[in-house]
Amino acid sequence: MLHFMIQSRHRRPIVVIGLMSALLLLAGCTALSSTTRRAGQASVTTLKGVAHVSRATSHASVTRPDGPRYADADAFVRSQRPQLARQAAVGGGEDIDALAVLLNKPDHRALARWMQAHYRALFSDRSVSASTIVSRIDAQAG
Repeated sequence: MLHFMIQSRHRRPIVVIGLMSALLLLAGCTALSSTTRRAGQASVTTLKGVAHVSRATSHASVTRPDGPRYADADAFVRSQRPQLARQAAVGGGEDIDALAVLLNKPDHRALARWMQAHYRALFSDRSVSASTIVSRIDAQAG
């Protein structure tokens, strides 16, 4: 009987240690799973960013570095048309300066003055496309 009591006393710590080890392993697996999921999400986000940059710069590589970037200028005029019209009416502004850079026009002030003088031809008819506006500016201005 004494032998049985001694034997059961030794089993209890072994069982407790075994249960604690199992719990720690399960907790570790859960932490690893959530960490792996976060790392996967970060990788997907990074890949999406790289793809966006690649798409955004794909047409830039076919133009000369110092040449006009018509596709960018067209997109810029489409997105900033109200601001460009307002700035052309007053004879200058940061959006006109940005457009000058896209069209490789070194004299931003001359471009702004030209746009002000030709405001009606550029902005009075809302049906005129952005690419037409860009073509007119590039052909005539500074």
